[in-house]
Amino acid sequence: MSGWRNTLFAAAAAALFAAYFIAWRAPAAGTYHDDGVYMVTAKALAEGKGYRIISLPSEIPQTKYPVLFPLLLSGIWRLEPDFPSNVPFLKLLPLAAALAWFLLSWALLRGEGASSTLAASLCLLAAGSAWVVYMSNAMLSETLFAALTTASLLFLRRAERRPNWRDVLLGAVFAALAFHTRGAGAALLVAAPALLAWKRLYRHALLFSTVAAVFCLPWLVWVASHSSSPAANADYYSSSNYQGWNILLNFTWSQKLHILFQNALMLLLTPGLLAGLPMRPAFLIPAALAGGVILAGIFRAERSILPAFLAAYFALLLCWAWSPLRFLVPLLPLLYWYAWSQVSGRTVMASACAALACLSCALSLAQASVHTIRLGDPQPNLRPSDGWYPLASLLDWTKKHTPPAAVLAGNLDPLYYLYTGHKSIRSFSADPYSLIYSRSTNPIGAPPQLLHNLQAAGASFWIRTPNSTFLEGTHLEQAQLTLSRIYPASLRPLSPPVPPTHGIYSIRGPQAALLGRQECSHRVVPRTP
Repeated sequence: MSGWRNTLFAAAAAALFAAYFIAWRAPAAGTYHDDGVYMVTAKALAEGKGYRIISLPSEIPQTKYPVLFPLLLSGIWRLEPDFPSNVPFLKLLPLAAALAWFLLSWALLRGEGASSTLAASLCLLAAGSAWVVYMSNAMLSETLFAALTTASLLFLRRAERRPNWRDVLLGAVFAALAFHTRGAGAALLVAAPALLAWKRLYRHALLFSTVAAVFCLPWLVWVASHSSSPAANADYYSSSNYQGWNILLNFTWSQKLHILFQNALMLLLTPGLLAGLPMRPAFLIPAALAGGVILAGIFRAERSILPAFLAAYFALLLCWAWSPLRFLVPLLPLLYWYAWSQVSGRTVMASACAALACLSCALSLAQASVHTIRLGDPQPNLRPSDGWYPLASLLDWTKKHTPPAAVLAGNLDPLYYLYTGHKSIRSFSADPYSLIYSRSTNPIGAPPQLLHNLQAAGASFWIRTPNSTFLEGTHLEQAQLTLSRIYPASLRPLSPPVPPTHGIYSIRGPQAALLGRQECSHRVVPRTP
C-alpha cells in the first residue's frame, strides 16, 4: 500500500475511532424502544425470571424477538447488574459484533475478488455510516445479525466453489443463529437450500435444511407453546403482532400494491441514505442513482448464494408493512461491493463515485458526532427536542414523585421501567397502513378510546415526550394535549421541572382512585394553570 493510502487509512481509522467512542460514551439507552425491550428481557434472564417482558404488568413471555441477543446481553448483566451504570458494558456486545462483522465482510469480499485495499475501503465506508455507528453502540441486534449472516454466507460461498460437508454444516449453524437473532434470518434459510438444489447439490441442500431446522426448532416450539392471546395492551410484544404487518395475509389489493411500490422506492433510495445523503428532494436523485447502480451490479453478478440471499431478503422487506431503511444496514458492505463492481471499469466515474461516497459519509458522520455530544443520544435524525437530558430529568422526577405501585404509560415504556422501576405499558397500537402509507387521521386510535384503554389497563400516569423519530409521535402528543383539554378531571398535567416539550399526566379513573390511597409520602405536584 502506498504512503498516501496509508495516510488516508490512518486518518479514516482515527475519525471512526472518535465517532464510535463518542457514541459509546453517550448516556442514552432505550430510546429506540426495541433496545429497551432487549434490555428488559436481558434483565429478566439475568435475574432468573425467564424470557419475559418484565416491564409489563402482565410480564408476558417474549415471543416477538428471538432470544440470542438478549441471552448474550444477560451474561453482561449478571456481571454488572446495576442499571444504568452497566450501560457502557452492555454496549460492548453490539460493538464487538460490529467489529466481527467488518472482519468477516472483509474476508467475504476478498473471496469475491476484491483486493485487500478495496475490501478494507468498502468495510470502512460501511463502518462510517451514522446508522452503523448508532447500531454498533445501542442495544440492538443488527450488528450481531450482520456478523452471523456474513459468517454463514462466507462458509456457503466456499461450499459453492468446492462442495464439502464441513462448510455447509457451518453455514447452516450460523444461518440458524442469525435466525435466533432476527426473524429476517428466514431469508437465508430459504435462499441457501434453494441455491444448493439449483446447483444440483441435493445432498448438501438436504444437510443444510436438516441442520438449520434442528437448530431453529427450539425458538419455534417456544413461540408455539406461548401463542395464546396476550393480555390487554401487550399484543404489540407478541408474535401475533407480526401477523398483521405482512401483505400476504393482510390489506386490500390496492393497499398491497401501494405498500409494494413505496417499499420498492425506499429500497432503491436506502443505500444512498445510509451512506449519508439526507432525505431531501435535492438528494433523492443521486440516492436513486446509487440504488440503481447497486441493483444492476446484483443482477449482473454470478449466480451464487450472495445474490440469491439478497433477492430473498429484499422480497421479505417488500412484503413487510414497514420502512426497509433500518433493515438494510446489515447488508451495507455487500451492497457497496456490487456498486463498485458496476463502476470499477470506468476510471473517472469510479473515482468520482468513491470521492462523493466518502465525502457524504464523512460529513454526515461529523454532523452525527456533534449531535451526539449535544443531545446525549447517537440516534440518527434526532431533533434537539428529543435529546436525552430532558428525558432523563423527567424519568428521575417520575421515580421520586410517583408511588411504587404506579403503572406508567407512553411510547418508550421499557425505558420507563428500567429508569423508574415502575411497570409500564405502551398505551396504544398502530395500524401500519394508516400510519406509514396513507397518513390518515388517528392511526393510533381516537383520543377518547386511548384514554379508555389506559383507564381499563390500570395506567396511573401518562408520560409525554416529543418522539420525533417515531411516526406515532405527533399523533400521540396531539392526543395527549386534546384529552387533557377535553377531560381535565381524568387527565391532569403535573409539573416536573422539564421543558414544555416533555410532561406527565395523572390519569384519574377506577384504578387511579385505588392507587391514590397508596401514595402516602409519594406526592405528585399538579401543574399550575
